Amino acid sequence: MNVDDFTTAFRKAVQDAADPPFWSTEEIVGYLNEAVQEACERAKLIEDRFTAAVCTLTLSIGQDTYPLHPSVLEIKRATFNGRAIHETSVEAEDALNCNWEQRSGHPRDFIFEQASGARPPQLRVLPKPSVPGTISLTVYRGALRPVNPCSRSDSPELPARYHTRLLHWMMYRAHLKQDADTFDAVKAAEHLTLFELAFGKRPDANVQRKQRDRRPPIVRSHW
Repeated sequence: MNVDDFTTAFRKAVQDAADPPFWSTEEIVGYLNEAVQEACERAKLIEDRFTAAVCTLTLSIGQDTYPLHPSVLEIKRATFNGRAIHETSVEAEDALNCNWEQRSGHPRDFIFEQASGARPPQLRVLPKPSVPGTISLTVYRGALRPVNPCSRSDSPELPARYHTRLLHWMMYRAHLKQDADTFDAVKAAEHLTLFELAFGKRPDANVQRKQRDRRPPIVRSHW
């Protein structure tokens, strides 16, 4: 479905035949972009290991922390110069070695640091690299760019089989618009429930962090 398809389907579903319409095309596409991001965060719909700007990092000697592309939601797999490195946490490393932050060598582990405020997500490699190299990632991410409301043929970066279900988020947001002709809390709740049935509930970032922190340390031999 493209912008025209989504706009037509949305207006038909909410019976928006007013002149001017209750919801502008810009609002509708704004809801669509929200829906895409929500679906990606809830269901991890986009797995990527090919987009260089997202999946490739060049490591420098002595630098352990690197910004990730803002679209990255989770790291599925990482390699350093072709060899797998493993996800860990500050808590797990503290339990193994209180001086781990001072160590240098070939990276064997990584910590994924979620976005915070204006700061994008980050990758921290352990130990600090003593040689240059390349990190290759397989990630779950959101869309690389929003759908453009000015391009009628533009389409979201999701498989077509998910497109109609995105309409539930769009209608959830639309029925929360504060206007006598648009606000309907009951319909909004109904569409949010249908969206959650399709893509799951929104993950709690704090719960996810605690789950990673409780992950038991993995004993590995040194390279």
